Amino acid sequence: MAKKRRILVTGVARWWGALLVQRLVEDPDVAEVIGIDIREPRYDLGRADYLKLDIRHSLIGKLVRSVGIDTVVHTLTRIDSFDMDPSRAHEMNVIGTLNLLAGCAGADSPVRRFVIKSSGHVYGSRFDLPSGIREDHRLDSNSRHQFVRDIVEVESYVRDFAGRNPSIAMLVLRFSNSLNPQEPQPLARYLDLEVVPTAAGYDPSIQLIHRDDCVEAMLLATKRGPAGAYNIAAPGPEPLSKLLDGAGKMHLPLLPPIGIDVAAFALRQTGLAFLSPQLLDLLRWGRTLATAKAARELGFKASLDTRAAFEDFIQQRRILRYQPDRYAYQYEK
Repeated sequence: MAKKRRILVTGVARWWGALLVQRLVEDPDVAEVIGIDIREPRYDLGRADYLKLDIRHSLIGKLVRSVGIDTVVHTLTRIDSFDMDPSRAHEMNVIGTLNLLAGCAGADSPVRRFVIKSSGHVYGSRFDLPSGIREDHRLDSNSRHQFVRDIVEVESYVRDFAGRNPSIAMLVLRFSNSLNPQEPQPLARYLDLEVVPTAAGYDPSIQLIHRDDCVEAMLLATKRGPAGAYNIAAPGPEPLSKLLDGAGKMHLPLLPPIGIDVAAFALRQTGLAFLSPQLLDLLRWGRTLATAKAARELGFKASLDTRAAFEDFIQQRRILRYQPDRYAYQYEK
């Protein structure tokens, strides 16, 4: 009989970690799930145990060994600055991940699988990017955006760790922009505006993914697939204008091609939407990811394509406007 798994999930105060935990506790092959975060979870974690613990704390290594954790899922990486200044985010992304990796290292470590949430932002958004970017494409290590550089740096540490710890399968999941009606990310919140201001002269190809498909991809990565990076996205990328038209969203070219950063700042000051520099690049140049590797190695196939995921998001947002808001706004990329 196969030994039942013991899984550690970081970031359970946000939906990425919490909804994954909800799926894991339903698995009869999982003996124990421990969720950690510095904030209390707002979701029911079922039979999982919650520990208020900072991933930068040295207790991580002791926890891993005392419980016998064999699988770690790290969902705490941040790729934007909506609710955290860049210096603090750098500390959480880089220092926090390094400490988590250190806690899993060593000959006496029971960890055999490590899954980390990354982002398609590591490829950047530029006019010269190919469509259907594969996992072996060069990462944007010289990005002008600190958050992108941080995630690229984190991935480099993961690769180094994998080389020094061959007994641990390291899986990096690079997600396209996700849609969760309860906790919309900045791009999703922008797309949900009554009138969506687009960049004049641009109509980028947008690729999205539904919240439930994000969770499914993480769940699969805890069970199968060799070490390596995987693009996680929905099929059927759409031009932004076509996506908005299909959902009945009004849009106008209000963001000028020159001075777009100033226009985005003014939009932020109104409180309507937060568009970071990397998202502004996306709204000009777009980005699409190839997902054949995830389908082949993980068995992952998104249940909804980009258009269906977006239309479901818009429908749920309209319903939520007439219900009490159960969740405070949280940004997560």
